[in-house]
Amino acid sequence: MRYSAPMSLAEIPSRLDDALTSADRGVIVLAVDGLSSDVAKQSWLSASLSTLSSTVPSTSATALLTALTGVPADVHRVPGTVYRNGSGLVHAINGAPAISDLPTVLERHGATVLARELDLLEGTWAQALLRGCNRIPAPPRHKLTAQAEDPPLLVANVVADLDRALPDARFLWTYVNVDDHVRRNGYDEPVHEAMLRLDAHASRWAAQGWTVVAHSDHGQVPVDPDPELVLAWDEIVREECVIPSGGAGRMRWLYPKADRTEAVFDRVATTLGATATVHHAADLGLPQPEAGPVVAVAASPRFPIADPSAKFEHGGTSRDEIDVPFAIWQQ
Repeated sequence: MRYSAPMSLAEIPSRLDDALTSADRGVIVLAVDGLSSDVAKQSWLSASLSTLSSTVPSTSATALLTALTGVPADVHRVPGTVYRNGSGLVHAINGAPAISDLPTVLERHGATVLARELDLLEGTWAQALLRGCNRIPAPPRHKLTAQAEDPPLLVANVVADLDRALPDARFLWTYVNVDDHVRRNGYDEPVHEAMLRLDAHASRWAAQGWTVVAHSDHGQVPVDPDPELVLAWDEIVREECVIPSGGAGRMRWLYPKADRTEAVFDRVATTLGATATVHHAADLGLPQPEAGPVVAVAASPRFPIADPSAKFEHGGTSRDEIDVPFAIWQQ
């Protein structure tokens, strides 16, 4: 395994263009949701492995769109999972936000896509990712749910579906959802075993003449949100803001009432203390008005995330969230 220094997820379309130009049989892309760079280094032992930097925030809604279009959030206008859309909030993955009609690398090359869970989403985000592709229908939702709970079973099904699709395609892209399992269990032995098996199958495909590419969208870190800070955050929203807060996991933003931005900034900084750093949205490159002007970024597991039941979460700017693997297997 060879290792080199980070570049942006926005580099992926050009890397896939190059891979398609030089590939023998074709290119297989494994988009592994929620895999950390460290786990990839421990399990993708047969690959040439580098590190890419995820988006800010480090969340799938933003990162996958950047990885397929090659543009940052201030261009594609999806700054996180929940953000302002007109006078209210929209959920990027399940809702119908206005998303720029940007071409993806999948659309440009007419990719065959096994989108799995993404194929079952009806929102405009999934449509933007998968537009113009040959979409192989997803398994029933209950089967996908069972596979997401068992990473080795998940990989076995992804591999079987890819093997069936290979004879009729030159460019294949598939979604591999380890994110749901990691959020509940962390990077446990089943995740490591699944990624070792994926490495073995990628090596097999490479021996057959395929160029195999795998990458993640973000990593995850342990969380233990402080219930008192969760209540304090909600109180600031009620007293100071025009709509509920938005953001993505360990990065959350606020929409203060008129002329209250700096006061809210100071109040958030005082309330969250050492559990967060507080920023103006423009300083993080977040588009407005989609993102609120006051942004809190987790600096501790005690940060008040929106889902207190999660054991692992992402969205922040720590190395374990931002560093994501990019791997290539070739003959």
